[in-house]
Amino acid sequence: MMEKAKPIQIDYFIELLLKHRWLLIIPFCLSMVIGIFLIFVLPKTYVASNLILVRPQSVPTDYVQSIVTSDIESRIESISLQILSRSNLEEIINRFNLYTEKKHEDMYMEDKVTDLRERVEVALNMTGSENRSRYQEAAFTISISFSWPNPKPVAPVVNHLTALFIDENWKNREEQ
Repeated sequence: MMEKAKPIQIDYFIELLLKHRWLLIIPFCLSMVIGIFLIFVLPKTYVASNLILVRPQSVPTDYVQSIVTSDIESRIESISLQILSRSNLEEIINRFNLYTEKKHEDMYMEDKVTDLRERVEVALNMTGSENRSRYQEAAFTISISFSWPNPKPVAPVVNHLTALFIDENWKNREEQ
């Protein structure tokens, strides 16, 4: 024998919410207090990033041979190492007046360079399909990002790093 389904009664759910309102109000208020506390306690970090789109060679290889013979990942890695060299990072530190705060007075230049190197991230993202042959005809993007506690130098530093990356890539291609 089948029982009849009872119709949904809105009054029942409203009464249930009112009866157990503290089970909703207390967690909400507690999470708001914790969130506001964390806003004031946690350090602020500003991040800027540039995205470079690298398109594949559009002219068929029958007409023009590609001058790039090395693996894309190894090329990006070698350019990243050249850009994040000590001399380049020291020049960025001096040019954009990074680490001039009182808390950084006692830091050695090597420590500043190491910290700056950790704040810069270079990532390669493949956007082509995986069934193509060894990065042939596959477009990819290079993401360069920089994080810093002060918002003022973030964009100029990441723009300078991107310009260095592009210049270094041009130099490598001219050499090849």
